[in-house]
Amino acid sequence: MSLSRRCDIWLATDKQWYMVLGNKEYAYDDHECTTYGPFATEEDVEKELDRHSNPGGSTTDRSGRIPPPTQPKSKPIRRKRK
Repeated sequence: MSLSRRCDIWLATDKQWYMVLGNKEYAYDDHECTTYGPFATEEDVEKELDRHSNPGGSTTDRSGRIPPPTQPKSKPIRRKRK
């Protein structure tokens, strides 16, 4: 299922990857989103995104010029092994 919500992925100045994801449909403002990370690679971010409903699109900044987030970060969701 696809929901229209914010999904920003970036490589920060600390050489780690982060993702801001809207908590619900049409969530775009910072207070409506959760920040995930840090991640070692862009692939790790994509794996985390796969654990959430499809945001309907995303933006990715690989420049490494954006600072790391200052708000508390959520730990990635871990799937339980069967």
